[in-house]
Amino acid sequence: MSIFLILLFSSFVVPATILQAEERVPSVGPVLRVESGMHAGLARRIDSDAEGRYLVSVSDDKTLKIWSVGDGRLQSTMRVPIGLGNEGALHAVAFSPDGRTVAVTGQTGPEWDDGYCIYLIDVQGGEIRRRIVNLPEAVTHMAFSPNGVFLAAVFGERAGLQVFTIPDGTRIYASEPYQVPANWVDFAPDGRMVVSSYDGALRMYDANFRPSVAKQLAKGGKPHGVAFSPDGKKIAVGFRDRATVAVLSADDLTLSYLPDVSGVAGNLWTVGWSADGTRLLGAGSHAGRGKSLIRWWSHGGLPDGNGRGEYMDLPASNGNVMQILPLKSGGVAFTAADPALGVLDGQGFAVFTRERAIANFQGGARRLLVSDRGNVVEFDYDASGSNRGRFTVDKLLLQSAPTPGAGLHEPLVATDEVNVTGWWGDGSKVTFNGMELSMSEKEISCSLGIDAKNRFFALGSSFSLRLYLRSGQLRWQVHTPGPVWAVNVSGNGQWVIAALGDGTIRWYDAMRGEESMALFVSKDQQRWAVWSARNFFAVSPGASSLIGWHVNRGKGQLADFYPVGQFPQYQNSEFFKTLFQQ
Repeated sequence: MSIFLILLFSSFVVPATILQAEERVPSVGPVLRVESGMHAGLARRIDSDAEGRYLVSVSDDKTLKIWSVGDGRLQSTMRVPIGLGNEGALHAVAFSPDGRTVAVTGQTGPEWDDGYCIYLIDVQGGEIRRRIVNLPEAVTHMAFSPNGVFLAAVFGERAGLQVFTIPDGTRIYASEPYQVPANWVDFAPDGRMVVSSYDGALRMYDANFRPSVAKQLAKGGKPHGVAFSPDGKKIAVGFRDRATVAVLSADDLTLSYLPDVSGVAGNLWTVGWSADGTRLLGAGSHAGRGKSLIRWWSHGGLPDGNGRGEYMDLPASNGNVMQILPLKSGGVAFTAADPALGVLDGQGFAVFTRERAIANFQGGARRLLVSDRGNVVEFDYDASGSNRGRFTVDKLLLQSAPTPGAGLHEPLVATDEVNVTGWWGDGSKVTFNGMELSMSEKEISCSLGIDAKNRFFALGSSFSLRLYLRSGQLRWQVHTPGPVWAVNVSGNGQWVIAALGDGTIRWYDAMRGEESMALFVSKDQQRWAVWSARNFFAVSPGASSLIGWHVNRGKGQLADFYPVGQFPQYQNSEFFKTLFQQ
């Protein structure tokens, strides 16, 4: 479909009953998205083909990216159908051993189906081959069997484990409900499986998917990552709630030994073995000198008689390591929360690292400054608070390390008339003048901005932005493409301005909640792009590839992406220069 036709008809709303009674389909209206060449949201999972040639990563930013392991070069970016809120956020991925099929899932399907789905993607053709539909819950982790014939998936609430045949996607096994979240699944070379879950248990299944052994681990422990050794004789277990890694017998899940965790600051929730089985690896929130660390144990982590073992800690990234993935070459790939991903070789030296290319507003809930008219914003490029930028919309002017002042104000977070508590992102209940404000399940508040005249306040969360009147009435709520790390209100009360986890700053009409414009500034502090709800845009030199229109093509097809640079007729600098005129 021509992008011009899409833009022409995107302003018209067609009742669903005209298309087909009760049919729910992804919207075909164009959605402007950031494309920086790296993920713009939390990169949760990675996987590789059996030969370790390519690495696939998925993210909350609703994209999957395929990288060359040898040099870190981005090979392709693919986009699943997306919708409002979290629909399309990708949380799990599995690469078939032959490198031909990628399975991806997450918050995929519930907006237009009766359940969740897994997309099976043909890597070479760049198309969705099949959807596995009607899944009861969101999947937390997946793995292909060593022969590539089966795909195992575990679920994040109670459904446990399900197994599907490839390529037809037929469900051939569903476990009894676990009643707790399942976290990880791994295959042994002979086809056995092991699953971890937050009831503190490990469950093993034989090669015919029959439950064989189940064992409760240490009381109160929350096993997370699990990995069979290459010979299938041992299982390593990482924990989310403690600085422990356990190595168990793969015959009966009895404890074999505990690797030395001396000096571990944090936990080691993701684990793996080197291809030859001589090294054990673990990572998570373990960190030192400002960097997350991957622990490499020699001799499979087997300690000596004093409980000591040979190990080294290798720096990975600035954020917590979400997953480690041993490679056939003897090295290890990792993904981190920054977002970041990289590969270390068999000696522990970096082959490549890809770090965030967007500004990091997290932790800056009180450092988003705005002008009275809302035409000027000042923000952090990173969490240090010392690296700042300022953008003046009506001049289309970006300044780095701006001088203080300029009539800008911080978010107002408390007044005599508006007392909001619990908004600071620790999971507390949010109250307004003693009245609890309802939040969705798994939603956490992140930021607050109060109107200078106490007429209303804006509350940002992990995936939405709300505006409440002084009476406590909810005036509007909008879904956002990332956590709202900071929110402020222009002095004239016309604009609610939010800094989001996707690296954008967005302007919302305070009375209607409609997004009017957005700004993206690259971490290089030079390139920027602004765009409006009317599809006008303006960019600095070299920035036309940073944003583009995502266009869904239906439930069963990957979306198209059109960089704005292909459509110069929508470039309109004058629109932004007059937007804030009174």
